[in-house]
Amino acid sequence: MTQAAYSNPTQDTACAVLYRQTYNTLGAITSGGLTQNNRVGNAQKVANTQLNASTPLGILAGSVVAVAGDFSIGPCAGDSSTTFDKAVGIAVNNAVGNPFESSSAVASGVCVYAHGTGTVLSTLNYETALTNGSTLSPAYAAGDKLYSSKNGLLTNVGGLDNTSLTYSTLIGICLKAPSATDLTMVVQLRI
Repeated sequence: MTQAAYSNPTQDTACAVLYRQTYNTLGAITSGGLTQNNRVGNAQKVANTQLNASTPLGILAGSVVAVAGDFSIGPCAGDSSTTFDKAVGIAVNNAVGNPFESSSAVASGVCVYAHGTGTVLSTLNYETALTNGSTLSPAYAAGDKLYSSKNGLLTNVGGLDNTSLTYSTLIGICLKAPSATDLTMVVQLRI
């Protein structure tokens, strides 16, 4: 038995929702949600081994999204004053889509994101470096608490500024850590 397409958006290869509570599309996507550069801007982005030259602009599948104004959703990126406790979920698709595929966020002006305690997803998009560009250490482990980095990606180190949890919302718990043979991280959401 198959479910109707409207209840299950086509998932990106970098993020698969394994069990969901809620998908949400309430709120227009911000211009930054479509234009954010995911490879240029700071040492942490440049050093991330999960991203490469073909990584698209905008919100990435598996990245954290946040409230950016009245009925407006954007990347959970920036410093503590811009994203303080505003994270609302994890993007299901790359906002700008993939070459030769549908670009649903561009066409509809909304970003599909998963949220709700109990939602389980796998993702290939997460931080692999600290804010200064040095390798993330310790590496991820099952049971780690996960927060949004200043780039809107999941991290287990100190949240937005990698030093303090003061301005960090607990996004989820790592159920399966990435390894050298399987780069996928499985996360159970707490938001």
